[in-house]
Amino acid sequence: MIVAGKIGEVMAREFREALPATIFFLFLFHMIGLTKAVALDEFSFTALRAAGATVGALIVAKAILLVEALPIARRLAGRLIYQVLWKTLLYGLVALAFRVVEELVPLVSKHGGVAAGAKAMLEEVSWPLFAVLGAWTLGGLFLYCLAAELVRSVGKDRVKKILFEQRAGGAAC
Repeated sequence: MIVAGKIGEVMAREFREALPATIFFLFLFHMIGLTKAVALDEFSFTALRAAGATVGALIVAKAILLVEALPIARRLAGRLIYQVLWKTLLYGLVALAFRVVEELVPLVSKHGGVAAGAKAMLEEVSWPLFAVLGAWTLGGLFLYCLAAELVRSVGKDRVKKILFEQRAGGAAC
């Protein structure tokens, strides 16, 4: 009974920690999927593409939690911008690995093996599009890291107050 309670607490904490990244990357990856569909003249956003974007967001959110748990994530102490850039690089490498696997898996099943799939990937993938989508992902990762580090520095309560409380004078933006 006590073990189940501890497992529940750990799962709830993991869920709370992964939720901001999951929401951010759900939005980002669905926008990237839509961009890819339009760029490839596939003017439909299929359930498979939406599922891929959702699974990608969940994987990246979990990867962020894993990277955060590693000592390498806190390797560059000092100025906040160094931490933001370092984490962007780490998360970017994980996202790049995911993008390569995302492109490779259908080709492996289509061509009957990893070697044949990798060879087909070199020939069939639109590399300029791959690079542009990678740039979007890297930009999104930078914004995510910047926001996460600012919230960590300023504090969650202060950020909530800034974002959700009525400002003096009620002036609009």
